[in-house]
Amino acid sequence: MEKGINEKECREFFAFAEENLVKNITGNFLKFGDQLYRMPEGMPSIRNLKVLRPGLHLGTLKKNRFEPSHALALALRPDQVKHVCSLESDSPQVKAYLNGQTLNMDGEKGWYLVTVDGYSIGWGKLAGGILKNHYPKGLRKNG
Repeated sequence: MEKGINEKECREFFAFAEENLVKNITGNFLKFGDQLYRMPEGMPSIRNLKVLRPGLHLGTLKKNRFEPSHALALALRPDQVKHVCSLESDSPQVKAYLNGQTLNMDGEKGWYLVTVDGYSIGWGKLAGGILKNHYPKGLRKNG
């Protein structure tokens, strides 16, 4: 069986989870460089294997902070996070978000799960009344 890392090695993730998630993510965690993954239960050892994704990509461990991944946003439901930016599918804000633009918004500073009609589509980070877009650049629509 693959052994995970201990909680000390991903304390930035647990700080993010406590601040932004309703319920903490549990299980075994694996770190590749600065990328953090939650491994599936009972995963066999991947030593000496080239693996594209050894589980759910949680995000990037940066110096003294954690940046959540797009995969984590898509894996979460609105009731599992503390801050949600709910958009309607016919709103012009959806097109702006998918284009990579920032959104004007009031609320508490921090990470927000952006949803359209209740479905998660990505992350935004609110600071100073502006929701900074964290939708992946490769997925953005131009125009």
